[in-house]
Amino acid sequence: MIFKSWLSILVLMKWNYCTAIATFPKTVDLSYRDLQREDFFIKIQNQIDMREVNELILRGNKFDSFLDCSTKLDSLRILDLSYNNLKKFFFLCLEESNLVSLNVSHNQIEYINDEALNHRVMKLKILDVSFNDLYVVNDTMLQHMKNLEFLSLASNPIEENIDAYVFQNLTQLKHLDLRNVSSPYFSPSLFEPLSNLEHLDLSLNPIEDVPPLPSGIKVLYIYGTNILHLGSFVMPQLLVLSLDNSANLTSILLNNFENLTQLEILSMRDSPRLSQLRLRPMSSKLLPRLKRLSLQNCALETLNSELLPIIQKTAILDLQSNPWRCDCRMKWINAMNLTTDLVSSFRCQTPLKHRGKLLHEVPSQELECDEPPEGRRGFDAEAVGRIFYPILWVCLALLILGLLATGVVYYSRGCLDQWLMKMRHRGTDTVSYTNVVESTNDLIRILPVGEANDHADV
Repeated sequence: MIFKSWLSILVLMKWNYCTAIATFPKTVDLSYRDLQREDFFIKIQNQIDMREVNELILRGNKFDSFLDCSTKLDSLRILDLSYNNLKKFFFLCLEESNLVSLNVSHNQIEYINDEALNHRVMKLKILDVSFNDLYVVNDTMLQHMKNLEFLSLASNPIEENIDAYVFQNLTQLKHLDLRNVSSPYFSPSLFEPLSNLEHLDLSLNPIEDVPPLPSGIKVLYIYGTNILHLGSFVMPQLLVLSLDNSANLTSILLNNFENLTQLEILSMRDSPRLSQLRLRPMSSKLLPRLKRLSLQNCALETLNSELLPIIQKTAILDLQSNPWRCDCRMKWINAMNLTTDLVSSFRCQTPLKHRGKLLHEVPSQELECDEPPEGRRGFDAEAVGRIFYPILWVCLALLILGLLATGVVYYSRGCLDQWLMKMRHRGTDTVSYTNVVESTNDLIRILPVGEANDHADV
């Protein structure tokens, strides 16, 4: 009885094993074989039944083109043609392809026409065209990619040649990589159709402003840009925000992140001109879920005490390699119970007598200021600004009104003077000449009164 039970178990295990082998996806890996296109389509295909292949890896060979008509790819779901010499690829023969992942990155593709990403590959969910020579992305290039979830166009010289409606049908897209496409500007309507977008990378582009973005984004990379100012972000689901290597960013107002209630990681490291981190008083809690704040290797000299709530609740603070000024403005930091890592972040750069020391090594009485603390000066300047700017605008408005009134009066006065002159001379417009002498040459001579009388006697 026991023997029969063991025999049944062995048979069942063997049957499950065979079933698993039969249903397991078949992968053909021919990567880095120095294969030409002809080597694969003419020779290797005779040795492999391509109709059963689910994953075909041709990475790192010498293909200059790929045409599905030259092979049988009925069951193919994953095709990797990266690191070849591709200039073009086509899917023209299968009426409907099962392909869900296509990688043609690191090739020499300059343009993708309508015969490449056509209706035959509508099931495609992953498309990687990064590191090519694409110079334009027109509105028809992705029109059939309605099931696409991942798209990378990174590191292509596209510049401004990306059509504003190219993503019109990509309503399922979750991951979009536009890193290093040399674009100085993104159309405000470009990302509008991407209602399901969660991950967006706009890094290493010479943009100066953040374009309007979908509110559902969870990860946003905009490092290495020329952004000058940051407005308010309205992305309540955002978890990660990277502003690293921002060459022109000088000041950050943390209140602009008020709506980022789910943000966990905020990074602005390696921004050489970032010298000010500000926070205005506010009633609601700011960045309630922040876990990591990175400001390493920036231009920060001091931190105002208004930042105390942020510093206290953030688990990981990267503040190293900043030119800290150890003076009275930093006393409040010494009063805190800092972790060992955070203590080592505050190494004095100025004044000269404290250079090279850690802030907590400097006695509080030696943290002196030659001028009012930055917090007080900033408050006074802000208060003066709130008073001065309205007055300036009022004065400017009065000046403009005064100039307009003067012009009206001047014009009206000129018209009035002309009317008065006409009234004074009314009825005296006809002049009678009594001292007129006729001449033989048909000319009229006007004489003085005395001479006119002599002529009259004659």
